[in-house]
Formats: sequence, structure tokens, C-alpha cells
Amino acid sequence: MLCLYLACSGQDDIYHDELPKAVAVERIERIETVQRLTSSSGIAELVFDLPAQTQSFALFVEGDPQAEYLITQLESPDGVLVRAEATDEEISSGLGAAAGPFFSANRSVGDHAGTSLLVPNDPMIKVTAGSWRATIQSTRSQDHTITVSRMEQRAQGRPSAVRIPLSIHLTGAEGMRSEAASEHARLRRAQNQLESVFSPIGITFSPITYVDISDDYQVIEDIELNDAQGLELLAQGSAEQGLNVFIIERFDSGDEILGTIGGVSAAIPGDPRSKQRFAGVVVATSFSEDEPSRDLLGLTMAHEIGHFLGLFHTTEAAGFLDNISDTQEEPQRNLMHHLSQQGFDQLTEHQGMVVRGHPAGAAP
Repeated sequence: MLCLYLACSGQDDIYHDELPKAVAVERIERIETVQRLTSSSGIAELVFDLPAQTQSFALFVEGDPQAEYLITQLESPDGVLVRAEATDEEISSGLGAAAGPFFSANRSVGDHAGTSLLVPNDPMIKVTAGSWRATIQSTRSQDHTITVSRMEQRAQGRPSAVRIPLSIHLTGAEGMRSEAASEHARLRRAQNQLESVFSPIGITFSPITYVDISDDYQVIEDIELNDAQGLELLAQGSAEQGLNVFIIERFDSGDEILGTIGGVSAAIPGDPRSKQRFAGVVVATSFSEDEPSRDLLGLTMAHEIGHFLGLFHTTEAAGFLDNISDTQEEPQRNLMHHLSQQGFDQLTEHQGMVVRGHPAGAAP
């Protein structure tokens, strides 16, 4: 296993000495700022100021659909949170140019046609008022325009509880339709499990609405949701500044490995604005059986929502650990372990503080 904390040596100024105190807040402001930048020779520079009372923020980058994007550097008034440079050990991970951002204090990963980043995705990182600077790298070398949406959460302190609007979109898989949603045993079981996983860390889902969409989306071919069908599915989203979940029958692209895929988040973190490229979570009913002791639908839904809200796997299949210090205490039972199994339904205090900082969250 590769220890991520080696990558953070010499950057003590970016960390709190102890976990910030979570407080009950009556008001959470969500401020969105949009900037258009020119990417020249594959590089765009973003400079912005954060005011006091900013507890967290997310960046959503939109660019050329044929290119890939990665935030390779993020610098705060306290120091570097995301770095392009990788150590020799990190380079040996096989992640190539993405190794430095992946193993940074605030983990950064790339995506197609854009990318996203939640800050902080380790709650020990400071979010300090003042001037910030980010570097966005693209695989397209020609000059082109990219759009960066910055969504800030402002409050009196790190919120101890938030409310997230949830829209569940039904394709008719297993007979799930809005008119009988409250009576569908498997759907109710999944929703109850979802609520039981997130309520201990101060997250409630309200309001919850059910929306019928075409049964043409019961089978999705592209697990990365980058083809026309996947993008059309995400465009069906209806939650306003919240979370869209799409329940399908299965993923099927002719690749046998997809038979083991139960769900996917459009990005880490996902976009809380409906109809955007990264705005949704998709889960498949065929991943497990409709039998209470073997049903993983609710657990898969919770796991992918964890990704949408900014969490990475506590332990990847390749052995990489996440960047959150308290997830290794009982990693085998954590919701965000790379394997989905019954009983893997725990979230830690630090993970709770990360997800409550996602811009989908509103005051309870």
C-alpha cells in the first residue's frame, strides 16, 4: 500500500491542529460564481478570492467534449493543497501524470469534457479567506474556452447537519414507478437503508420525490456516462440544487466486467445542478437480488451518493488509501470500501464533515 501522508510532508500550515468543531447552523448560503477562461497550450489559470465564513467550495469545469481535464495545482493563502509533482514512490503507482494530484493533501482526479473538485475533501485542511489559485490542465493543446463554476458554502461554522433534496428517477426497472413507489418493497427498503447510513452523520434527504422517465434507459451501455445515452439520462434530472438518482436495470456494453458494476456517480464530487454532465448517480437493480439478506440496492445507492458528495474509496482495489485520517480505524466495514457487501455501511466523523460541505446541502 502507498501511504498518502508521505506526500503531505512539509505542508503542515494547510492543516488544522485538530478537527474543526461542527456546529448547528440555521442558515447556509450557497454562492455560485461562473468564470470563463482560455486554455492555452493545455493550461488554464484560475484566480479567485474567498471571503470569511466560507466553509467549503466546489469547482466544476466544463470544456471540450473530446478532451480530458485535471486540476493539477491548487494553492491557498496557507500553502499548496493540490500539487502536480509526484514523488518517485507515487510515480511507481502507475497513475502517470495524474499521480501528484491523486496523492495530494486534497485529492484531485481528472475526467472527460471537464472535471470537478471539492475543497476540503479532508476536513483537516484549512479553508482560509483570501486569494486562491488553481491550474487546470487539458489534453487539448489548441486554445479553447473552458467554464469554471465555483460553488461556495458559507456558514457560521462547519455544519453539523444538512438537508439534501433527493429526486429518484425510475425507468420502470423491476416495476418501479412513481405512482406505486411508496408500496414497492424493494424501493422502500433501499430508501430506508440510505437514510439509516447517512442520518448518523447529520444528513437527511428532504424532500424526496419520484420521477418517471423512459424505459429506454433501463439498460445503459457506457458505465462512464460519457456517450449520448448516458448524457441524455443525466439530462433527465429534476432536483433543484440537490441530488438526482437514476434506477436502471443494468449496465451492458458487452464487457463482462460490467456485470459486477452496481452503480456509478457521474463524478467525484457530482454537480448539484440538474441536467449537467456530472449531475447524477446511477444504480442497477440487477447487481443483487430482491431478497432482504442479499439485496445491495440501498447500499449501492448510498455508496455512489458518498462518491457524489466527495468521498473516495477508503481502500482501492490496487491498495491505495484515501486521504482521510480516521477511515483506517475500521476500513473493512466502511461504506466507501471498494467492495460492496452487507454490513459495509459505516461512515466516520471525518467523512461526515466532508459530505456536509458539498454544495448540495442546505440548512436542515
